[in-house]
Amino acid sequence: MFRPLLISSNNVMKQGALRYLRRLHENAIPNSKRKENDGEFQDLNEMYSDMFTPNQGTQHQNDGPSVKSEIDELNAELSSMNNFNFEKLSCEKLQQITLKDGKFILRSLSINPYYNLALEDYIFRNTPIDIKDEEKFQSQRLLFYINDKCAVIGKNQTIWKELYLGNLIKKGFEVLRRLSGGGAVVHDLGNVNYSFLTSRDKFKTSFFNELLVKSMSQIDRCSSVTLNKRGDITYMGKKCSGSAFKIARGKAYHHGTMLVSANLSSFHGLLKPDHVNGIEWKCNSVDSVRSEITNIPLSSPQEFIDLCIEGFQREFSSEDQEEIPIYYCDEESATNSQIKETMKTLEDDHWKYFSGPKFTLTLESNQHYVSVEKGLVVQSNNPLLIGKSFKEVAETEPFKTKL
Repeated sequence: MFRPLLISSNNVMKQGALRYLRRLHENAIPNSKRKENDGEFQDLNEMYSDMFTPNQGTQHQNDGPSVKSEIDELNAELSSMNNFNFEKLSCEKLQQITLKDGKFILRSLSINPYYNLALEDYIFRNTPIDIKDEEKFQSQRLLFYINDKCAVIGKNQTIWKELYLGNLIKKGFEVLRRLSGGGAVVHDLGNVNYSFLTSRDKFKTSFFNELLVKSMSQIDRCSSVTLNKRGDITYMGKKCSGSAFKIARGKAYHHGTMLVSANLSSFHGLLKPDHVNGIEWKCNSVDSVRSEITNIPLSSPQEFIDLCIEGFQREFSSEDQEEIPIYYCDEESATNSQIKETMKTLEDDHWKYFSGPKFTLTLESNQHYVSVEKGLVVQSNNPLLIGKSFKEVAETEPFKTKL
């Protein structure tokens, strides 16, 4: 099970992290209240960037006493987040704003991917809509969250076909299967996740990414940010954002990722290529689109969030709701029974490994093959494997070596 953030010598302890938290504690106010040329907040953004940007000249193999004391101090700062100058939603307030008609923006302060995906699902399921009159829908919502290191596959993907699971475990990445479709993505603290919710009637797959590109075009260094033919956001021809969609109950959401200050070198060897020698797959699972990736040229994840908020406010503010409210929450303050239940599902091995589509896997010119349905081997040229979970089989030779 995923654990809440605890900074240690092996965690993301970057120069400026402690300074960032202190300044956030002093200055945390919505972006709509900030002055564009305020050097104070520019400094804060630079500190945020420092937190997530690897220090190329520093080695952390042997942390000294000063580093340990900073770690302890940083953990104390994290424990005191309730004292920030913005109010975090309670369970009751979260339910109230979700069930009530109206637009809002919600920023999760948790880095637990299980909580964030469950929170997103809760907002989606409980946003009110009149199915008989979707045209009148005026409850668009925008959610932001940043996940700790993890790989997330789509609902209809085959996990062993998409991920090098052994490498993910070695590098300390959590593995999740989300509730929407789409392909596999890798997250870390330099990647922002956004989720735009609207009605099915008003939903268009490219709409929100077009809005993002328009918002980023205000900054000169983002002049090369464009949409490709698939609707993905690219910078200098390289992909910096991936998207997935879900449509149900008269509603739809478009959620995506934006690489801002991600440690891209740590992503190597985590996602599988289109073809691996010696392996043949037969399955109807959704394949990820393999692309060369890059970070977007922004100073920090917060700068991207600010641009999104400004674009959302411009697009959806109206006479009835001149300024769309911005709320904050985290796992401690706003975890209700429905969110807990979804988290439990996402954490369950049965959902992760057994709920994907059926497949047949053949190794090394028909020497070894298995057919798998609902995570169990139903056919094989090795009778001893029939009836076993493929998760167990995948840990044995020769599958372990190949997968």
